[in-house]
Amino acid sequence: MKGRLILAAGLVLGACQSMHMREIPPIPDPSYAKGVSAPFCGIVQDVLVVAGGANFPGKPLLEGGEKKVYADIWCYTPEGWSHAGELPDSVAYGASFLAEDALILAGGNVKGKTSDKVWKLALSSGRAVVSPLPPLPVPMEQCGWSQEGENLYLAGKEGVFTCRAGAFQWHFLGKLPEPLLQPVLYAREGRLFLWGGFNPETLEVSDKGWCLEDGVWKEAPSIPDGGTFVGATAALLPDGRLAVVGGVNREVFARALRNTPEDRIPYLSQEPSWYRFRETVFLFDGTAWSRAVSHPFCALAGPGVAVGGKGLYVAGGEIKPGVRSPRIFQIVW
Repeated sequence: MKGRLILAAGLVLGACQSMHMREIPPIPDPSYAKGVSAPFCGIVQDVLVVAGGANFPGKPLLEGGEKKVYADIWCYTPEGWSHAGELPDSVAYGASFLAEDALILAGGNVKGKTSDKVWKLALSSGRAVVSPLPPLPVPMEQCGWSQEGENLYLAGKEGVFTCRAGAFQWHFLGKLPEPLLQPVLYAREGRLFLWGGFNPETLEVSDKGWCLEDGVWKEAPSIPDGGTFVGATAALLPDGRLAVVGGVNREVFARALRNTPEDRIPYLSQEPSWYRFRETVFLFDGTAWSRAVSHPFCALAGPGVAVGGKGLYVAGGEIKPGVRSPRIFQIVW
């Protein structure tokens, strides 16, 4: 593709004095007009790729609308968006890795069922080339994912699995300290860090941090300000740090997990600000947390996130339960 987005050789995040938000046009398709959440997202050959995702294109969730999941693959360059093809399945809530100059798409939810499929998405002359890879040992969705070098890691309530890029044979690494949905995972120097997430069995919403080292889970720095990373999306920066974007408010979400049927309409009827989604992008360097930037644009659950062009691309996500944002932007420092 012409006019590719050139990736930064390095990215230094810190004080937000020079931070600015650069919006790019939304995906030009009526189906995506309301935005999607939980898409696959990444940079392939310096091109931003957004694929899959889910939304409520007709009636909103509040009015009993049905969720739709997509298979479309979209690519963005300075010339604009192009439809590059389709995934073999309509899928959302999966994991996105970068390997072999391609995106590796693992798991997710397909037609209401958790998937074990893994795909390699490469680009050739502006078109997506999607090929199958060995499946996951078990179906997985709403997981945390990370990578270090050629080692890919995937963590969900089923446990932690790992493989090496190229071979793509997944192996069970161990159980989580507790079953968690929507955790954040971070691989650094042979250690795995894990943050919650919520336990679908106890309905507890976690603010804990864990570190897997030498096969043993130990406590790690907890989530900043006692919150949670449910609904957040993490990405590795070129300097090795972890950036975490978005997420729900722990207190509000914990109450919602225990809602009765009578609570449904009042809960879904609030303005976006009432849900208090996280506006702050947090960074972790393997030792401690810090704050990078804070902006209302980042108050999202389930956004697609990719690192490139001297910042973070953020695509879609929910602004409140059941309501997506079509906004796609770059946080540039």
